[in-house]
Amino acid sequence: MARDSVRKQPLARAMRRMQIPLRRIRQNFETRDVRDGGLYGKLWWRLLDGARVGGFFGFITDPEGWEDLKPSVPEAVVLAFVRPRAHPLHRRLVARKGSLFEKVARRSRYEEVPFILRRDRAEGLLRHRSMRGRPDEILALSACDFFMTSFRAFWSSDFLQTIQKLPRSRRKKR
Repeated sequence: MARDSVRKQPLARAMRRMQIPLRRIRQNFETRDVRDGGLYGKLWWRLLDGARVGGFFGFITDPEGWEDLKPSVPEAVVLAFVRPRAHPLHRRLVARKGSLFEKVARRSRYEEVPFILRRDRAEGLLRHRSMRGRPDEILALSACDFFMTSFRAFWSSDFLQTIQKLPRSRRKKR
């Protein structure tokens, strides 16, 4: 499959515009800029009992590995994850009925910014929109609007605060 070439400059402009609105994530979670592996954006997480709970906001720049979404790159994406998927925390936060991720998905529909709930994936919550074909100056604005409206569901459901308050296991490791 021929890979689509994605210009990074407009993506960088969009991510720069998001620095101030998303400072709460930068202050309360570990973060890393991602510029490879078919993604371009900000990864954020909290380590908890051997699991990584967090999310990503940015762009899919290579559709490989995302075939189920059929992305038209660059694809703006906001997702939340629990890795590894086999960890008990994944069952608790994603897979179980009435889970935190289900609550966010339900709230996102109410807020009219629906997230896809994927109980069987590490990336349990996902929302995406193609930015293909938009002029560079419009791409940055459209992507920022998409990110801010997507995060509205996170904020209104107290998703970030709940992740921060998750207690560590009281069991002692042998």
